[in-house]
Amino acid sequence: MNYQFFTQNIQGRDFICGDIHGYFNIIDKLLIEHEFNPSVDRLFSLGDLIDRGRGSINVLTWLSQPWFHAIQGNHERMLINVVESQSKDVWKQWQSWGGLWARGLDYKSLQVYYDAMVKMPAAIEIEISEGCNLGLVHAELPDKCDWHQVKTMLLEAPQNIEDNRAISDLFWTRAQLFYDDVRKQKVQPVKNIFHVFHGHTPVKKYQTISNRTFLDLGSYKTGEIGFIEIGNFFNG
Repeated sequence: MNYQFFTQNIQGRDFICGDIHGYFNIIDKLLIEHEFNPSVDRLFSLGDLIDRGRGSINVLTWLSQPWFHAIQGNHERMLINVVESQSKDVWKQWQSWGGLWARGLDYKSLQVYYDAMVKMPAAIEIEISEGCNLGLVHAELPDKCDWHQVKTMLLEAPQNIEDNRAISDLFWTRAQLFYDDVRKQKVQPVKNIFHVFHGHTPVKKYQTISNRTFLDLGSYKTGEIGFIEIGNFFNG
C-alpha cells in the first residue's frame, strides 16, 4: 500500500503533525491543548515517527490507534531496509542515524515493527471539501509536478519501491528549502492537488513554497513538533 486516500471528515477535525522522532510525549501535550477528540478527530503524521528519541519504542501503540494515520519517512525506510537486508552494515548505518533506541533488539524482535511500518503508505491524500484535496509526502516533490502522476507512480510501483529513484526521492530529497529566493519562485504549484504538506527538512517556522508547506520543527533538537489543524491553517 504505497498510497492511501481518506474521505472528508464531516464529524470532527483533522490535524497534521511534523516529524515526531519518538517524542510522542510532545504530541500527547499538543492533543490535550487542542482538545483532540479521538472519537471524531483524526491526526495525520508526515513520517519519521521513530529514531533519535527513546520514545520510539512506543511507536506501535500509536500506529494501533484508529484515529492516527502516518506516511513512511526515511527513518521508517531505514528500519524496513534493516529487516529486509539482514545486513550488519545497514544496521550500523541506521544506528548512527538515530536507531540507538533499538540497540537491544535483534532482527526477530524488529519484525513486529517492520510488519507495522511496511504497511504505511508513501503518500496520503485527504479530502477536505468536495473537489478539494490535500497531499502528504515526507520529503519533497519535483519542482514541476502533477499529483495524478505521483499517485499513478505509487500505485504501479514494484514491491521494492526503492528501486524507483523517483519514489526514493519522496523519502530523502532535501533541496527546495535551500534554494535562493529567485529559484524558490520558480517552483511550480503541484498540479491536481490543492496543497501538499512535507516534513523531513527541519525549519524554524513553517515555510510554504508555492502550494507546498514544510512542517518539521526539529523535535529532537528543539522539543517542538509542527502541528496544525487543517481548517485553521487555511482560514487563519
